[in-house]
Amino acid sequence: MNKNDLIILEKNEMNILNDIISHISLKANNNIKPLIILGPSGVGKDINIGMLLKKYPETIFKLPSYTTRETRENETDGKDYYFISKEKFQVLKDEGKFIGFQEYNNNFYASDKSKLNELMNKGDKIIILNYNIETANRVKDELDFNVIAIVPPCEDELRNRLIKRGTKPEDIEKRMKNSLREMKLINEANYIHIRVVNDDKNLCFAKVESYIKELYPDFFRDI
Repeated sequence: MNKNDLIILEKNEMNILNDIISHISLKANNNIKPLIILGPSGVGKDINIGMLLKKYPETIFKLPSYTTRETRENETDGKDYYFISKEKFQVLKDEGKFIGFQEYNNNFYASDKSKLNELMNKGDKIIILNYNIETANRVKDELDFNVIAIVPPCEDELRNRLIKRGTKPEDIEKRMKNSLREMKLINEANYIHIRVVNDDKNLCFAKVESYIKELYPDFFRDI
C-alpha cells in the first residue's frame, strides 16, 4: 500500500487499519505482559487487587477501565474507572479505542488500547487488568498476558459471601448463576495455570503475591 492509497482511505477503513497495527503491537510486544486477575463475583478478587496496590504502589498499577455504570461511593473518576455515558462509550468503541470490551448488568466496560500499549512498552510497572473470564477468552488471541484465577472453596461459601456483603436477595440467584457459569469457563480455560482457592483472605493474598513474584521476578529483586 503506497502513500496515495492511504490518503483515499475512508474513516472506517482507517479505523480498521489502526486496529490491525495496534493488534500487531500488543501481540508482538516483548516487554512487560499485563496481569489479569479474574474470578467470579464475591470471590475476593477486588480485595486482593486493592491489597496489592496498597502494598506495592510503585510496582503495580491497575489500568482503569472505561465504564458506563454509575459512580459508587468512594470511587474516583480517572483512578478507579473512567465514567462515561453509553453514547460516548459507543463512539470510542466505534473508533477502535478499546480492548477487552465486556457487558455486565447492562453496563459496558473496556480498556484504553493505546494506553495499555504505552504502558507495556514503558515496562516500569506490572499492569493489572480487571477482566472477567469471558473477556480474557476474547482477548487472548490479540494480547499476551499472564493470568491468576481466584476461586471459591465451594458454592455455599460463595453464596454466603454475597449475603455478607449485602447483595440484595433478588440479585443473589442471578449472581450465583453468573458465578457458576464463570467457574465452568475458568475450569475449561487451558491457558489458566494458576488458580488460588480463597478460603482465607490473608492466605489467599500471600499466595497471589507469591505467584506474582514468580511471574515478575525482576520487579521484586530490591524489595
